[in-house]
Amino acid sequence: MWTYQTEIGVLCIRFDPRTRTRFLLGIDDEPLGWYYSPEAAADDVFLQKTGWSEWDSLSSPVKPKDLTDWVRMDCQA
Repeated sequence: MWTYQTEIGVLCIRFDPRTRTRFLLGIDDEPLGWYYSPEAAADDVFLQKTGWSEWDSLSSPVKPKDLTDWVRMDCQA
């Protein structure tokens, strides 16, 4: 799982075990979309094309350039 703190909430990218093939992008507890890779989700955040108008319409947010700007959190088994 990866997280990124923004001025309007915490974005999260995590593996979705229900689909077993996709990653879920969300803000706090709200799902925004499913992706085939975490990098693709991070790209949509950078491009402000998440489908979440509060993020997509910000005029000059501090945004992650790519997945390396996100905080990786490994899940415990």
